[in-house]
Amino acid sequence: MRKAVALCVLLGCGSSGNKPKPEDPHQAELRAAAERDRKIDAMKPPSPYTVKENTMYRPNEACGQGPYRLETDRLHVKYGERLYVYACGEHSIQGNYRITTTYKEKGARPNTSESAFGFSANNAACTAHEVATVGPGTSGGSGTAPRGGGAARTTGPATAAPATVKPLALERATSIPTDCMRTQVIDTSTITTGEGLTMDAHIQLDIWSNVPNDLSGLVFVIERSKVGPDMTPERWAAQQAAEDAWYKAYMANLAIDVKSGRTTIVDSTVTAPPPPPPRAETQPPRPSQNARWIPGYWLYEDKSFHWLAGLWEVPEADVQRALTVQAPTPPPAEPARDEPTAPAPVRAAVWTPGSWQWDGRAYVWIAGAWRLPPDENHTWQRATWSVRPGRSTFVPGGWRVRVRLGR
Repeated sequence: MRKAVALCVLLGCGSSGNKPKPEDPHQAELRAAAERDRKIDAMKPPSPYTVKENTMYRPNEACGQGPYRLETDRLHVKYGERLYVYACGEHSIQGNYRITTTYKEKGARPNTSESAFGFSANNAACTAHEVATVGPGTSGGSGTAPRGGGAARTTGPATAAPATVKPLALERATSIPTDCMRTQVIDTSTITTGEGLTMDAHIQLDIWSNVPNDLSGLVFVIERSKVGPDMTPERWAAQQAAEDAWYKAYMANLAIDVKSGRTTIVDSTVTAPPPPPPRAETQPPRPSQNARWIPGYWLYEDKSFHWLAGLWEVPEADVQRALTVQAPTPPPAEPARDEPTAPAPVRAAVWTPGSWQWDGRAYVWIAGAWRLPPDENHTWQRATWSVRPGRSTFVPGGWRVRVRLGR
């Protein structure tokens, strides 16, 4: 009897302490979702398409909104063809597209559709409205967004959306960048019956964005593919049945993920039409050694386009290290009137007063301009000159925000 007791002490004799802990409900849900994804991925049949050709185009500017036009023709093939257009560059982009298919058969009407594309855009190099950082402190801190060292003049009334798209020129490229960030613009397939042929048609694709995209090293690629020559009517019917089954399962799983909150459907509604061609701008004198020019762009609001002027962006380090422009004499007195001659282009715009700048030989007055603040908590601190005997140093203006972090 004592041996039995000792054995129970060593082995636990069914003690509740050895029972497995129940799985966390959230982890169980994630595991089940991952398993569903795995099964659906396994259902997807291999693509029947083989790439016939790639055509590449390169924008002519580093920052741009478009519109850019890509054109191609339908392929004359049995069973099906695929049109895949993507942007391949140093950064991801966002934008809109409008695809127009014009059929060459007599009496056929053009087919047009449009949509937004892209989930994120790294366009910090093309926008001057970055949110300021907040400094340390318990009672409050101040932050400074990149400084504006001089803006091109904002002139002219609001411009209505153009009735027709005026595409910007693109250059033909000879290769696709390696290790690039790929952004899908459109991926569409046209399928027919086993013995049918796709209709003879011309495809026109216009691409534009609501704010400038960073186009550094970017190439637009038109990839055209067709069903392989070894396809048979029986295999094609089986292919379509398999794809239909996979798509039905995929959509059912998507509905589950959306309901649970794991997935969000992105709104692909186009909110702005293609903009007019960019305005020509004259750059003011460079205000510091490392300042970079950010070109102006069109902002769409209240069914009209409004031009926001370009400006020099001055790094805070240039100000701290006295790398901004220096002049041998103090600047002249400011003009008696430095006020806007036109109303604000958009509701959120703020008037930023003008300033004197040194072009290397003489002072040049740079008129004020309307600008967009990073947010409603920012105010503009105007540009000044730090005057000392024998030397005056330019201090660019910038967005300032004061955030109360506590009492």
